[in-house]
Amino acid sequence: MVKQREFIQNKKQTMQKLKIAVEEGKVDSDIIPILDIINSYDNYYTSSSCYGRIVLLEIPEIGDKKNARWLGKWHHKINKKDIYESLKKAELGQIWILAQAPIIHIYSNTIQDADNIVKTAISCGFKNSGFKSISNNIVIEITSTERLDAPVGLNKKIFCDDDYLSFIVDIANTVFERSTKKLEKFKGKL
Repeated sequence: MVKQREFIQNKKQTMQKLKIAVEEGKVDSDIIPILDIINSYDNYYTSSSCYGRIVLLEIPEIGDKKNARWLGKWHHKINKKDIYESLKKAELGQIWILAQAPIIHIYSNTIQDADNIVKTAISCGFKNSGFKSISNNIVIEITSTERLDAPVGLNKKIFCDDDYLSFIVDIANTVFERSTKKLEKFKGKL
């Protein structure tokens, strides 16, 4: 019973933080309807989540996430012009294009509830979904296998030609498009 009260209290606090984040525009607008559905159930609540994104990133060296700089971040399909425009912000470091699948973190009240939502997510194509923690809290992560991580330049300069950049942008858009279809299917099954 204590665990149940704790879950309810944690959900209430997290939902208040989510409400503020939404009001401040800090939550991807397209993910909100899915979060609303999940959070409408008594046995679940969401924490950090992302609809999926395409990113132009500058990093001083591999693994230095702390000093990475976002040159461009989009929660929609892009074109080469978006890349070239964002590249103007580059200063010093490796330049990467990333396409990242959606990620939804969900707290669950019971193992059975968690198992049910993980199975639902996997049936919708989110094959990398699973349990993140079961010790103090039951936390699951809904995500997929599609992604792109491609180095394209260094120190403000793109090393690839225009055709290759078009190819990379097309792949990034395909990752985003596939992710969107999976999210719609998942939303329908919820």
